[in-house]
Amino acid sequence: MKLLLDIHHEELAPVRRLVASGELIMRQGDPAESLMLLTSGKVAIQVRLIEPEPHTLAVIEAEELLGEMGLFGSGQHSADVRVVEGPAELVEVSVDNFLKTLLFDVDLAMEMLALVSQRCMRSNEVIALLLSGIAAGERGDTTQLSQLEKAIQPLNYCLSTAMERLVTIGKARSPHPSSPALKP
Repeated sequence: MKLLLDIHHEELAPVRRLVASGELIMRQGDPAESLMLLTSGKVAIQVRLIEPEPHTLAVIEAEELLGEMGLFGSGQHSADVRVVEGPAELVEVSVDNFLKTLLFDVDLAMEMLALVSQRCMRSNEVIALLLSGIAAGERGDTTQLSQLEKAIQPLNYCLSTAMERLVTIGKARSPHPSSPALKP
């Protein structure tokens, strides 16, 4: 993606930004007016739904694109993006400039489709692992829960935390050798 952005430097009119640790780069619900390429530092992708504290979905490192979901989705950011290790350096491009360039460059369009598809496939894998974990937890299958916990850990920060909770619940529900089986 960085190479394609370099090729279209003039049309995209990128702006370099340096953002300190703790600062918010994108706010959930705000209009998606730009895309950003993280070139150094780390950011956390966080969502706020019911609970006052946000849930961290992922921690992203350099050479990742940020804001594409708002571009192709609702036109709003679906999550907060906060610098957790910085300063973070970003290359920011306006949505208008990006869409105009995308219309005339098939390679850029294909790169975006590949990125979005890859992220969707990864999300499907994580959701399937989590659903398998819920089923294993219902059965009290602590062996499968432990295997699933190891499989999900490198894929998704937030859901690996959820899987850890399922393991704890599964262990609590699992019958002890000297006690009768627990019924749901």
